[in-house]
Amino acid sequence: MGSVPAFFLQKLYVKGSLKNIAAGFELSIRNTLAPGTIVGLMALKVDGAEYPLEHTVAILSDGTRVSAAEVSASTPLRFSVGDQVTIQVQCPPLAAGMHRLLICPKTKEAGLLEISAQDTIA
Repeated sequence: MGSVPAFFLQKLYVKGSLKNIAAGFELSIRNTLAPGTIVGLMALKVDGAEYPLEHTVAILSDGTRVSAAEVSASTPLRFSVGDQVTIQVQCPPLAAGMHRLLICPKTKEAGLLEISAQDTIA
């Protein structure tokens, strides 16, 4: 994991953003720390189950949609302070109730970050 304390990383998750959508589910992260460059994404985990990058899309603040599998050092995502990224996963909807989330972006500045959060779907 990078040099950013877990307490600060948890603040990146937008509480209440986890919800089911027509094609699966989505959640959001917002940069409240410092400008960054995302150079890779690891598979999203919900309750320990891993969701493949091929079924995951990142929607940037300006509405641009990027396949999570395409994010790399040669095709990075700029993540400025205040930017919000919505992550959508194409899969069956999640069950109602509390879920444990693990979002792992790899950044140029701090390496692999582990954003751990919990959220509820009504």
